[in-house]
Formats: sequence, structure tokens, C-alpha cells
Amino acid sequence: MSGIGGMIASSVANRVASRLSELVVEEATLLWRFKDDVDDMEEKMRDLEAVIQDVDGKARQGGKDGEAERRWLNKLKSVAYDVEDVLDELDAAQLIKNHQPKLKLFLSRNNPLLRKMTIARNMKNSREKIVSIKKDSIKLHHVHRELVAEGSRDNETFADDGDVDIGMLGRDAETKKIINLLLNTEAKEDISIIPIVGLGGLGKTTLAQAVFADKRVNVFDLRIWVYVSKEFDLLKIGKAIIRGANRSINLDNCNLQFVNNNLKKELANRRYLIVLDDLWEEYGENLEKLKQMLQHGGKGSKIIATTRSGSVVQVLYTGYLANERKVCPVPEPDHINLGVLSPYDCWSVMKRRVFGPDDGQNGLEEIGRQIAEKCGGLPLVANALGQVMSEHRTVEAWTDIRDRKIVLDFKADHQQDTIERLMLSYYYMKREFKMCFTYLAAFSKGFVMDTDRLIQQWIALGYIEARDNGQRCVNYLLRMSFLQISKSSMVSPMHTKAPRKLTMHDLVHDLATIIAPDEFLVMDATMPNTWSKANNKRYCRHAQLVNYQKQPKFFKDLPSKEQKVCLIRLGPLKSV
Repeated sequence: MSGIGGMIASSVANRVASRLSELVVEEATLLWRFKDDVDDMEEKMRDLEAVIQDVDGKARQGGKDGEAERRWLNKLKSVAYDVEDVLDELDAAQLIKNHQPKLKLFLSRNNPLLRKMTIARNMKNSREKIVSIKKDSIKLHHVHRELVAEGSRDNETFADDGDVDIGMLGRDAETKKIINLLLNTEAKEDISIIPIVGLGGLGKTTLAQAVFADKRVNVFDLRIWVYVSKEFDLLKIGKAIIRGANRSINLDNCNLQFVNNNLKKELANRRYLIVLDDLWEEYGENLEKLKQMLQHGGKGSKIIATTRSGSVVQVLYTGYLANERKVCPVPEPDHINLGVLSPYDCWSVMKRRVFGPDDGQNGLEEIGRQIAEKCGGLPLVANALGQVMSEHRTVEAWTDIRDRKIVLDFKADHQQDTIERLMLSYYYMKREFKMCFTYLAAFSKGFVMDTDRLIQQWIALGYIEARDNGQRCVNYLLRMSFLQISKSSMVSPMHTKAPRKLTMHDLVHDLATIIAPDEFLVMDATMPNTWSKANNKRYCRHAQLVNYQKQPKFFKDLPSKEQKVCLIRLGPLKSV
């Protein structure tokens, strides 16, 4: 895909070249000339890495123009992964040698001589491919270009509670309005629904988070947050609400009737605040059943529903419970319809990220305002761009960001221009963290990630080397809004230590998926007819298997290059 291949190829090539340079080869354990092959490959990988920016620029032309460059980038990425696989084999061989007796090794398939010959042969094959790719580069007249300079690690800061304030710039009126609606005890509705409507990236969830955490709403007996998503499931929504009300109830293998009965008990006469985040469902019968679940709360209970669709709100007005004013949206003038931020407000978001509250550089102000015009009025984009701009505080770098055009040739269901704006931020983000971010596509939308496990996975895959780098990466992605703190982690401030639970904005997840569409695969164990499609993913490195029930036949259909399989039984929605 034009405009994307170079980003992945650059990150993979850089990582492989670094691993080659750090490789310590014991001459006694490897065949003759292996060390020479390694040194030669490192040199050539560095040379190829230097032309990627030129190749990437030509590949962005789309259509037949740049087609040769796009093929070249795919070849480079493929061979870089092959080299990485050989290096992994080498590491594995050393571990086996250190932990098994010599006689057992000699008699097993892990015979060191056989492994040594296989590894050396694979490395030689990879070296020959690299030589071929370099020859193609010369034929295509690729030019060495200096990569965009990266910010200093010494200047890094960590995300803290002030980041929520940055995301709320320009939303003071909306915040005040929602707080007033929540505290209003004279509403005509027994249980009021307050809709927050707007495009993805406008800050609906951030606004709801700020209100949810506001001390003034502590008047409610219960406060529960539920992420709904496109996959509307009443059972999961109901179970999530019950967990928020009473975690001691066993919900294993329960049905909808059990959930409804317990909701009636747990919500009865209790004034609650429930946030239904990212509501897409437009089918009236399903929404009526949802309102039936929620009707048992005490008078004055409130529901905040964030949605991209005004149609959802209109359907919420229909049905018996709405007509009887029992569970019904507030009057239309009280709806929160989020519009885009002005360029001035976008620049305010970016400026706080770039300079801090008391800093300023007049020499960059004008270019910064011009870059703010590229945000499309979206706080999500303004925050991400502001972060990468903070790392490149020179006229040359900002001019490059201002003039850089990202055009994607995929067919998007919605908001393609937003994805392209976010891609601009990804283009300039720290290269050492790009693969860590792309790996997040392996998780499903709305998935709540445990920080410690995520960092362990990054380390195991070779994306980072130490836990400290994992902490840095998490905080870096938080500052870009490419990761968000899960509602369950918002109760404690976050400074130099990463929060325990993380999520991703839906549009950011779309971005991660688009960057490397052929490297990630989601397979449903309940649909065997889709398994055979897995082997069409030639470059697939990670697979997520949902609804896995120990079906051994599944594994024969995994792509041959698979590095990691994540087995998931689709569990309950998270609530806090």
C-alpha cells in the first residue's frame, strides 16, 4: 500500500541491522565465513536503510507510478524478516546447547552440527537476497537520503494527569453543560440519557472521562463505565454493568434472564451514572431491551451515551419506556453535539504539547499554526501531531511536517482523511517505538491490555530490549494518544510509572491495522471455513484466535511465518 510500506520496512531493517551489529559469533560454533556473511549483511542493510526514504517517496505516487518501488519495499521487508528468523534460530540453538547434555543433543533433531549447517545455509540464502535487492536499488536509481532526525531521549517527559486537561481544551462549555444535566434533580425523565454525538477523534470519550472523574458527580450511588462497540451484545453489556455494581456475583455461563434478574436487584432504588461508550446499535428492538435493563435504577439516574451516529439518538427516543418518560434522552437542545475545534484551539492543544504551558518559540509559531490547519479540527490528531512536533523543534523539521502529504489508497468505511492525518503523526514518531505500536493491531478493538504483559510481549518479540524501554514506549504512546488509560486505571495518577490497564481509540486501532494489514490475522475458532485463508497471509507474523476451545486442527492452518498466537475466549466487556 503506497505510503505505508516504507515505514514498516524502515523499522524492520533498522532493527535487523542493529541485531546483526550486536551479534557475537563464536567461530567454534558456526561454519567458516558465517561471521563474514553477518558483517556483509549488516553493511548492506545499513545501505538499504539509507535509501528507504527516497523509495518511500516514489512509492507514494500510487497507481503504476511507484509500483516498482512498492514491490522493492515488500521484498526488503520480507528478507529482513527472514534474517530476523535466522537470528532467532541462532538464539534458540544457543539456549538448547546450554541446557541439554551433549549426548542427548547429538542423538536428537537438535544436533548442534545439523542446526549449525541449517542456520549458516539460511543466512547465506538471506544474504544472496539482500545482494539482489541492493542491485535492484541501483537499477532503480535510489538515492541516499538522511532520515528525519529524532528527538533526544534526555528531553522526554512522561504523561500525567495534565494530559487529560490538554485533551479538554476548547470543551469547557460542553463540560459545564453535562455536569449541570447530571446534577439536575428536576428532570422530566425518571432516568435521563445524555447523548454525546460527533465524529471519531473529536474527543467524545475524553469528554465523558473528564465528567465521569469529576468530584461533583460523586453524588451517585453507582458509577459504571461500559465500552459497547459495534458488536452490540446485550448479555455482555448486562454482565459488565453487574460487575460494576457487585463484583461478587458469579456470571460464568449465565444467560440473559439471569442477568436481567440481577440487574433488577442491583440497580433497584440506587441512583446510578452509567456511561455507554461507543454505542453504534440502531435497531430499535435491541435498544428498547437495553433500556429495559436499565429501568430499575432510582429516579434521577443518568446515562451518558457516546456515539458517532445521530440516528442512534433518534431511535433512543422511540419505544414504550421513552414514551412513558421512564428511560429517555434529554430534550434535543440539551444534546451534546461535538463540532470540530477551530484551528486556534487545535494550535492551543499542540502548543501545550510542544512547548508546555509557559514556553514559547515565536520563530516556530507561524509554521505551527499552519500545521494546525492539517488537523481537521480533531483533538486526537492535534495531540498526536503536537507530540511529534515537540521532538523536532526546528524550522526545517516543522516545514517538512507542514508540506508532507499522506495519501492512502484503501477504501475506508468512514473518516479516511482522519486516518491519513494520524498516519502523518506515525510517519514522524520515534522509530524505535514504531513496531511496538504496529503490534497493537494484534488486539481487537476495545481490548483492555495489561501493561506488564504488553511490555513482556514487546521484549519477547525483540521490539525493545529492556523493561525501562517498555515503560518509555507506553508513556510515549500515551502522550501521542495512540494509547489511552483504561477507566480502571484512572483512579490513580500516572507519572514515571506506566498505568496497569490500557486501551486504544478505535481510529488509532484502524491506523495500526492499515499500516501492516498482511502481518496480523484474527481467526475465529468457531468458523473453520475461514482457517484456510490464513495461509494466504504470506507475511503474517501474529495471529489472534478467538473462541478457542482446544481445537488442535486449527494449528495446521497457521501461516508458516507465525511468531505469536494469542488464544482468546471472547470474555466479558470490562466495566469499572
